[in-house]
Amino acid sequence: MKSQFAKNIYLAELSITKEILSLLEFKIGKNSDDYKYLRSQIFNSTYNNLKKLFKKLETEKLITKCPKNCSIRNGYSDCLCGGSGFINSEN
Repeated sequence: MKSQFAKNIYLAELSITKEILSLLEFKIGKNSDDYKYLRSQIFNSTYNNLKKLFKKLETEKLITKCPKNCSIRNGYSDCLCGGSGFINSEN
């Protein structure tokens, strides 16, 4: 089976985001208002940048929307797209 571009990118970005959040949690504590604010900003930035990248790849016909309508904001999924919302194009 061919590697899924969007899934691999999405899972790598989630891993990086979680590592950053772990460092913040260690430094300022998970229950602090600063952590909660920064967590929200980091996830928003990550998701928005992924959406832009995926739209560009979709425009270039490298990927297409997932038939199960997965969304990156819902996290990992056992779907072919991995939760990214996109799979490789047939072309």
